[in-house]
Amino acid sequence: MKFFHSLLFFVFLISFIGTKLEAQVVCVGAECSNIPMEFKILGNFAEPVFDRVYTNGFLRSMGDNAVLQNLNSNKSGGSNVNRYRLGLGYTVSRGQEKAGDFYYENSELRTLPKAGVAASPSFSYTVNLGEWLNGSSAKQWNLTTHFFPYEFGAANIPFVKIRNTDVNGRVFNYGVVLRYFPVDSGFSVGMGVFQTNQDIYLSSYDRRPTQFRIDGDKRRWIGQNDLFYQSRITSVSLDLKYNYTIGFLSIIPGIGVVYNHGYTAIQVTRFAAISTMENPDDFVSNPSAIGIRLATRYNHRSGFGYGSLGFKIGQGDYSLVTELMAGKEIQSINLSLQKQF
Repeated sequence: MKFFHSLLFFVFLISFIGTKLEAQVVCVGAECSNIPMEFKILGNFAEPVFDRVYTNGFLRSMGDNAVLQNLNSNKSGGSNVNRYRLGLGYTVSRGQEKAGDFYYENSELRTLPKAGVAASPSFSYTVNLGEWLNGSSAKQWNLTTHFFPYEFGAANIPFVKIRNTDVNGRVFNYGVVLRYFPVDSGFSVGMGVFQTNQDIYLSSYDRRPTQFRIDGDKRRWIGQNDLFYQSRITSVSLDLKYNYTIGFLSIIPGIGVVYNHGYTAIQVTRFAAISTMENPDDFVSNPSAIGIRLATRYNHRSGFGYGSLGFKIGQGDYSLVTELMAGKEIQSINLSLQKQF
């Protein structure tokens, strides 16, 4: 009967401006009666993880990071394509906003990255609308689409080293840019619509019991940790570029703005056996376990501005292109090979 009396289930919602926070705690076993409810929920689990780690600023940066990478994957360029063009490239993006001190410092999740990184290959296709529509003015318009579904693991995530953690994920970004080239001006104006989709799964287990405290008493726990990150963001962009060509080299500076509508969500779960209050090394006398599920979601309803600088080296129908994009505390770079036909 003591076991059933000690079965505790707590569910609560905490709302922050711009963020929906959910926390669920399940405790099973005799040791649960030695964990004060207010400490277990508010003092120890929800606030440290989501107030100090996954702040609004960090979640916003993660989403903006992915959006900038998606924009840079389009490779619409700054010079008018006469007929058709194919491109294949790779784009990476990195943010400067960092997560706070991770609460699970005494578990394997302490190895998780604290700065946002986005990366994926992409395929692009450009057509001059004069090939599809009649009229001389149609030749002043290019339409560029890009996409690339990309599944990854720990071995093929660039610039991120995650130890003792299983990593799986999928990126499926795509977009369309319509670009107008005024006759012989060097300038072009681009209008685009983008969809940014990311799913990242991280899972690890504690290789040995680790310490945590309850009201000053040392305890130990050992268990399984999981983290799921997801972003679904629709973006609308407007940019201005200028193309300056010297022989086979083109230099293409530009500026742009983008508005985002969607969300970035993170869910953390931990299931662990906990030691007795009398002996932090004793997991057998009173078998007890605790399950924690924490989830937060940031709604993107804002935009940002960015600058860009591209370089194109052309030889015949082929060209090698790189473009750097930078917003406030986020940067992205792309490298692609293109062929016109």
